[in-house]
Amino acid sequence: MTEVGGWKSRGHGQQPSVEGVVCHHTAGWNDRRVVVNGRPGLDGPLSHFWLQHTGRIWVVAAGRCWHNAPSTSPHHMNSTSIGIEAENDGRSPWPQIQLDAYYALCAELCCEFDLPEDRVKGHKEVNRQKPDPHSINMNSFRSRVAALIKNPGTPTKQEDDVPEVISLGAGEDQNVPAGGEVAVRWHTEYADDPPAHNVDGVAVLAKSARWCIVDGLIKVRGLKPGSEIDVAWSRYDRDGKQHEDDAWRLSFRADINGRVEQSIGGQFALNSKNQLRLRVINPTDAAAVVERVSMAKISMFNR
Repeated sequence: MTEVGGWKSRGHGQQPSVEGVVCHHTAGWNDRRVVVNGRPGLDGPLSHFWLQHTGRIWVVAAGRCWHNAPSTSPHHMNSTSIGIEAENDGRSPWPQIQLDAYYALCAELCCEFDLPEDRVKGHKEVNRQKPDPHSINMNSFRSRVAALIKNPGTPTKQEDDVPEVISLGAGEDQNVPAGGEVAVRWHTEYADDPPAHNVDGVAVLAKSARWCIVDGLIKVRGLKPGSEIDVAWSRYDRDGKQHEDDAWRLSFRADINGRVEQSIGGQFALNSKNQLRLRVINPTDAAAVVERVSMAKISMFNR
């Protein structure tokens, strides 16, 4: 557990009481600062904890937070509950290491504040306008929390269980010829673990067998309205000379302005014999441009 500086005095006044716990997802990535400082129209802190996708728990605030209003439950209002914001864009799969930390944190809070497991609620359960935390069955979630309350254990997380996380950004426009393709060249890199990618490169490398969860945002312009392009997460051989297969490939149709702006995610295996590249395939007779705002986030877990 990591403390965010100033957490003890951070909040919208003191927390009057703790009668429940509300579980959220952030609807984004790398958004701890948003949880701490807020966003336009809503001042931070937005929750008491930020749960990183790696399973790392960050303590944000001790005072009241703006995390659930309006609430359908008197036990789960801003003034009566603890909020946990878990890093997730609202559609990507939950890493098991993050879920395990979610269960453990909720169980610890229940023990600390003498709460039964049924006081742990999803945001979607106490605010009907909200969908979070996405795809989580809260009854099953509470069962896991109840088991930990009854039999608390010491986490057995090993350092190797923490995924390598690589965030990449394209720093300049890149041309895609008519009837051709381009492997997006990444110019900006942030790596949470030993680097598995070289800056100003196109390939992501794994140091051993890995399970990949990827999420990319691709923007392409210059197409004819209604024409289609393909975007693929592709595996190459280690030298990058031979295309082996497309681990994940989708087709997108240009809008009336000749633009494609789409997310491309996926889950697949990668090993030390492969390179991973993001390819844009343009079968049309018009040249296109991959805009420099294209970006990707890749989490690689032990298999």
